[in-house]
Amino acid sequence: MRPFLASLRRHRRLVKDLVGRDLRARYVGSSMGFFWSVVFPVINLFVYMFVFRTVLNTRWSDKMGAQEVALLMLAGVIVWHAFAEGTSRMTNTLVENSNLIQKVVFPAETLPVYLTLSSLVNMGIGIAVAILAVTWFDFFPPVHLERPIGVSISLVCLPLLALLQGIFMLGLGFLLATLNLFLRDTFHVIGVLLTVWMFTTPIFYPAFLVEKAGFGWILAANPMHWLVDSYREVLIYGDWPRPELLAGFALAAALTLLAGSTFFMAQKPRFPDLL
Repeated sequence: MRPFLASLRRHRRLVKDLVGRDLRARYVGSSMGFFWSVVFPVINLFVYMFVFRTVLNTRWSDKMGAQEVALLMLAGVIVWHAFAEGTSRMTNTLVENSNLIQKVVFPAETLPVYLTLSSLVNMGIGIAVAILAVTWFDFFPPVHLERPIGVSISLVCLPLLALLQGIFMLGLGFLLATLNLFLRDTFHVIGVLLTVWMFTTPIFYPAFLVEKAGFGWILAANPMHWLVDSYREVLIYGDWPRPELLAGFALAAALTLLAGSTFFMAQKPRFPDLL
């Protein structure tokens, strides 16, 4: 961890420049620009609402109306989209930037870092939209609500949640990017695994259905469930994250970063040969 942190301090300006370049390159030539960061999760929300709420008739509870379900799904989609996009891009980042790593003395550890930060910045736009939606329903509450919704002082937890999410993503990114050099199928496998992971995380259905089916162990072993649940408590219900879930995710994030960065830095001298 120490060489990794020291390298980041030395190259923080480079990381900042890479994040800015990536954010600009996402929508270069696009007339709507960063507005696409809002459009994508909203379109996904409508698709999943149609599938799970209309077609499959998945019920969260008898007291919960469509508006509350939509907010719960929106928060989950925004967080998951940032996680999945960042993880997928980091897995292949060393291969995509092989020219930099092979020809010059380039700090390869900055590549997963800037992709993580770029995903989190992009997610921030979606979170701002979610906060506006919750504020609207706070002033004009729907008829059917299981719990009161609204913004509160608990929003101060958002930077902490984003930080822990970034640590977890970065640790996974280091692990997967390095593994992808040894086994190039990693990039393709992770795409399938992310889809499986998404549907085993209670984003489009309530967690109690998993427990009712006898698969509660999936929730107990799923860090993304802990993270999504924490975001929902803060964003939608104006409540504090559940301490056990927040502590569990913080521990998982720290261990993942420790393992990922150690593996990455240990194999870094071999990157030019592996590429």
